[in-house]
Amino acid sequence: MMHRTQDTYPLSHFRQHTGEHLKRLAKGRVETITQNGEAAMVVMSPETYDLMRITLERGHLWDEAIARFEAGERGVDAREVIEQVAARLNLKL
Repeated sequence: MMHRTQDTYPLSHFRQHTGEHLKRLAKGRVETITQNGEAAMVVMSPETYDLMRITLERGHLWDEAIARFEAGERGVDAREVIEQVAARLNLKL
């Protein structure tokens, strides 16, 4: 979800209306909290944080795979991998 400027609140508002903020955060919103007019923190639900972290990790893996491919390394044939996974799970193809 993209950050929007309307998702920026002063710390005093966050303190006084914590319940409202928690409801928005539970829906996947990410909020920037300011102190003295400066961004002081970003708050999000644990689920949103986990999704962001996993997405970043996967992006890193893709970057690594692309670099290896560009360096001339070739991976395993997809059909081979599918057959190995199916055999391990006792599935018929």
